[in-house]
Amino acid sequence: MEWNAIEVNWKQVSASMKLKWSALTTDELEFVDRNKGALVAKVHDRTGLDRDTAERQLDALIAGLVASHLTVEKPVDPAVRVPPSGAKLQGPG
Repeated sequence: MEWNAIEVNWKQVSASMKLKWSALTTDELEFVDRNKGALVAKVHDRTGLDRDTAERQLDALIAGLVASHLTVEKPVDPAVRVPPSGAKLQGPG
């Protein structure tokens, strides 16, 4: 689950949550402010879904947004190093 996507794209994510769960208000989404536990609890309270179902649906919503178009920063792989310009890579031995 890419929760980093929530931090980067909160307005878009909260708008999608309001479309899925119309019982959620803008004020409620601002109050929970990107906190997964608080989001699950709020969806549970406002929709009557059990917490596990609310969490699965929230995860699916975020995963769908990430897969379609949210920007997620990926960490740099420290094992991949590029030599400075003009330097030659040395092989084993």
